[in-house]
Amino acid sequence: MTDPSSASRGALHALEAVRPAVERLSSSRSSQDNASDVTAICAGVELALGAVLGRTDLSGQALVRETRQREAVSLEQAHAALELFAVRDRMGASGRVDRADLDVAREAYDALVRGFGATPVPSATAPALAVPSGIAPPSSAAASGPLGAAAYGASEEAPHDAPPSHKPVIAVVVVVVLVLLGLYYVMAGRRAPSALDAGIAAYTAGHRDSARTFFTRAAGADPRDALPHLYLGRMAREDGDYTTAGKELRTAIQLDPTGAAGQRELGAFFLARGGSFAVQSRPDLASQDYDAARRAYVRAIQVNAADTASEGYLACALARLGRAGEAATWLKRAGPGPWSACAASPGAP
Repeated sequence: MTDPSSASRGALHALEAVRPAVERLSSSRSSQDNASDVTAICAGVELALGAVLGRTDLSGQALVRETRQREAVSLEQAHAALELFAVRDRMGASGRVDRADLDVAREAYDALVRGFGATPVPSATAPALAVPSGIAPPSSAAASGPLGAAAYGASEEAPHDAPPSHKPVIAVVVVVVLVLLGLYYVMAGRRAPSALDAGIAAYTAGHRDSARTFFTRAAGADPRDALPHLYLGRMAREDGDYTTAGKELRTAIQLDPTGAAGQRELGAFFLARGGSFAVQSRPDLASQDYDAARRAYVRAIQVNAADTASEGYLACALARLGRAGEAATWLKRAGPGPWSACAASPGAP
């Protein structure tokens, strides 16, 4: 059972993290900017309600119903959350919001924070804080991106590992990340969290449907950004949908042909698909994919020589190809990590 006081604090932290987005809502801004803020606010509310429940496997209306059935939120808070999610649903793929939608979003947010004993957003936008000299962005903001080398190790996402379990601690971690991001946005005077930010937070929290919606919206908002396609490709790979995964990764690499993240994700794609061919007793196709994975990881290391995750999974690909000596060399260079079991068991898919 989640401690009520701890759950309320977690919910407040999640809501406070997206307060800058609420304060930036204005009819004088572009509809696209407002839509990105509304999306981020919805993600923060979902994380807040998830923190109250101590679970991360629900989203949208289902999440509101569950919190209300458990009497974890008031009737006013439940109605406020439903109104907010209705605005998100109305935005749809167009990403357009009007003045009435902005009013609903602000009022819904205020009702939610009041219910947890916090101060609503003032009518006038608070001035942005100046950045004191010598202050760097929080390191955990960078570490939260699952496509980074450090996060590969932290999240233990070997291509053939079982999906991570959804535990309450995940919600706490995501809340902390959002708080740090929120503080960074306020202090640096930067934009509020975008659809991509909301997608990353939802993905990290295990809200896969919401994450997929956010990443799709982010890809449409900025057709030149490779990162949403990398996440969409990763999620499709994790679902075993290699056709969609391949399509998304091709798009991402066309947009950023020299990026290490794209090559690393491409390596993970071939490693996973090769494993599926091995399970189907199709060794020729498995070997082709393992070799393609090897080449992709080599390219990633050429771009970023400090990419430990690519070094570790390169050892895994080499082990799958029966090149045990080379695999041992790269495994030693990478050190222990989620790739260790993969590289140490060449016969496993």
